[in-house]
Amino acid sequence: MKKRALLYTLSALILVGCSAKSNFYQLTPTQSKHPKSYIKKDKIIAIAPIEIADYIDKPQIITRIDNEQLSLHELDRWAGAIDKNIQSVIRYDLMHKLPRYTILTKPLPELIDNKYTLYIHIDRFDGDINGSVVLDGRWSLIDENEDRFIKGKNIHYKTQANNTLPSIISTQSKLLDRLASDIAREVR
Repeated sequence: MKKRALLYTLSALILVGCSAKSNFYQLTPTQSKHPKSYIKKDKIIAIAPIEIADYIDKPQIITRIDNEQLSLHELDRWAGAIDKNIQSVIRYDLMHKLPRYTILTKPLPELIDNKYTLYIHIDRFDGDINGSVVLDGRWSLIDENEDRFIKGKNIHYKTQANNTLPSIISTQSKLLDRLASDIAREVR
């Protein structure tokens, strides 16, 4: 009898655990209109795969409790690989800000030879329980033909959102747009 009661209890706990639904999020470009694009062979910037800190590179969304403690949201997840989502959003934002350039993402099709590569490394990209959102890292633009550094910068952006996860993620998208604006200003 006790075994049967234990079995029922375990089954109920498993079913309760299975009933929790995950929420999926993704970063989005600030512009909703897709820009017209055609390849301008002399002005191609290819965005290399985004390098992100290990703590960010998870399917679950991470928020910060304080400087030392992070919270992993098991049921709140990215809708895909966060590094590829960031790369896509920055590409789209740069396409709007640099209309005279062709903005592509690496790896490139073999037939396209780019002159410039944009490298982005993100050390911190999260929000905290108070809604403070931070993007820290660096970017550099390299002339691939001459193997030379063109421009680059360390970045530190901090802004305030509401303390809800959708608001934090929306604000993260806005910080990526700010990064794209700063890169575009330097490239022009």
